Amino acid sequence: MDTKDFIIVFATLVAPLFAVQVTQFLDRRRQQREEQLRVFKTLMATRAANLDPRHVEALNMIDVVFHSNSKNEIEIRRLWKQYLDHLGDKAYSRESWGSRRVELLVDLLHAMANFLGFDFDKTHIKNQSYYPEGSGNLEDEQGVIRRSLAEVLSGKRALPMEVINLPKQSNDQI
Repeated sequence: MDTKDFIIVFATLVAPLFAVQVTQFLDRRRQQREEQLRVFKTLMATRAANLDPRHVEALNMIDVVFHSNSKNEIEIRRLWKQYLDHLGDKAYSRESWGSRRVELLVDLLHAMANFLGFDFDKTHIKNQSYYPEGSGNLEDEQGVIRRSLAEVLSGKRALPMEVINLPKQSNDQI
């Protein structure tokens, strides 16, 4: 058996193994990209509703789905950490905390958009979302109700009562 025959036999044996490895590699990359797109799409869809459980879940998935050591993914994780640090910052002034939160979220979403091949500028990300005023009002009212109920149940606040009509007493009961 000469070298040419050996190469043909070797290629015949190794080619299927190589094809399986390439297929698995491509499947892992496709799945990773799909997960990254799912997180990005969820964050974009809920960017005006930052208390939405889907938004919170997607934020917490960033470290998992953008985990490689590529320059872009490292930057995405850095921006996520910066945003997360701000979310937990109790010392930041209340007047400017909200606007800074939006700015940091826009930076994060912009980096993710660029990495995933979307052509969104920061102004688009910040201003092109729909969040009905009624949803914001509902969220605010539910917060007031939760806090007030917690104060009543914990004894910090009394439940106000007003008697409007007393039952009439008959002479027999006197």
